[in-house]
Amino acid sequence: MGAHFCSITADPLLVSRWRAALEPLGGSHTAFDGFVTALRRLADQTPDLLLVDPAVAGINLDQLGVKIRHRAPGADLLIVDDGSSSRDARPIERWAIALMPHDIEPTELRARVRSMLAERERVSRCRWIGITQQIRSASDLLLAAAASDATVLIEGESGTGKELAARAVHQNSGRAAKPFLALNCSAFPETLLESELFGHEKGAFTDAFGRKKGIFEAAEGGTIFLDEIGETSPAVQSRLLRVLEEHQVRAIGATKAIPVDFRIVAATNRDLHRAVAEGTFRRDLYFRLAVVQLTLPPLRDRKGDIPALLLHHLKASAKKPVSLTERLDEQALARLVDYDWPGNIRELRNFVERAGVRFAGQRLDHDSVGSLLETVRTPLNLPVPTGRKADNVEREMIFAALSELKRDLGFLKARVERIAGGEVATDASAAPSSDFASMRQIERERIALALKQTHGNRAKAAKLLGIGERTMYRKIREYGL
Repeated sequence: MGAHFCSITADPLLVSRWRAALEPLGGSHTAFDGFVTALRRLADQTPDLLLVDPAVAGINLDQLGVKIRHRAPGADLLIVDDGSSSRDARPIERWAIALMPHDIEPTELRARVRSMLAERERVSRCRWIGITQQIRSASDLLLAAAASDATVLIEGESGTGKELAARAVHQNSGRAAKPFLALNCSAFPETLLESELFGHEKGAFTDAFGRKKGIFEAAEGGTIFLDEIGETSPAVQSRLLRVLEEHQVRAIGATKAIPVDFRIVAATNRDLHRAVAEGTFRRDLYFRLAVVQLTLPPLRDRKGDIPALLLHHLKASAKKPVSLTERLDEQALARLVDYDWPGNIRELRNFVERAGVRFAGQRLDHDSVGSLLETVRTPLNLPVPTGRKADNVEREMIFAALSELKRDLGFLKARVERIAGGEVATDASAAPSSDFASMRQIERERIALALKQTHGNRAKAAKLLGIGERTMYRKIREYGL
């Protein structure tokens, strides 16, 4: 089935020129000569490409952008440049608008549209949702990497879709029929991680009651996705490097290595350049992993994709067909596009799910969207994230929490010293017991906060709090976390 084009203009000359350009491409073409009529019918048209003469709308480019994206969030949007719109870059980026000259020749327009359709197809092959140049450039690099057997390092903030990108590399590669196995390197203590990666023989260590295949052996012929690669220890990094170089793996307790066939896609939200400079990540392993580097853009840098992403997740969570116009008014959409989404796509999906619970069956307006966003932006008494990088925001939150913990413990220490010095009554009705109870409460709250900030990763949470992993596990059991 060919592409579906829509055009909006009251100029017969433009209609004729656009038809001449689009007809050789096949597909279908719906022409509207009125802006209000077009808006009323666009949500049902679901065009791949929309050509618009702003003169027919009589509004500025930003107003035109929100009205069209409200009805056609995933369409490529080509707007006639009347000479004034190009001076304001904000709506062009905000609503993913592309400009074309008023007098563009049919052959030139046809070539441009053909290119845009090819770009849409490449994004679709990656199973991404988006129409911005940022996501299209990422798609081009991903597909080029997939066509080779090179190791790929995917970088990007938390929530940008690194595992989805890794799966797209696999699905578009010659290994697509073989296994795709994912492992979060930060989810295991070092010893268990080595077992997960390389396997172990029976009796290799306590509780090793049988032989276990590691991920390198289990993924024979396929792709291995190593998430949070920057969290691995020097010992694990050394063994990984050897496996990557030799394509042989020796299980823990084994006497010899076996050959393995695999492809590695690794991911991190850390700055590995800095980690290499600081000596916490091996330089040789970094270069071995980063044969192809794919950086996923944060959502705040691809605002034009937000309407399409919202619609995608609305459809995924709805029990019946749904459109943006049913669930959001124009002001609500504009507010969501202006929001910086520090948690990226993961936060956007969470927003849609919460909106479905809190405002079930209701159409969101500017204020209701604001109340949902404020719930996200002001957790507990932590700093409000306002568009800075997600890892920087997370670090500020953790430092604030630890500073508060230090202040509370200082108060309790002073209280104990006063009790010991006889300055405070110590009979059964006095306050010391409640002070000690609050200390346990504070400890529980801070451990819970650290777990939340590390998405439940106990090893990372222990590191943040400066305690051992065994202590962390014991505290989790003790406090029922």
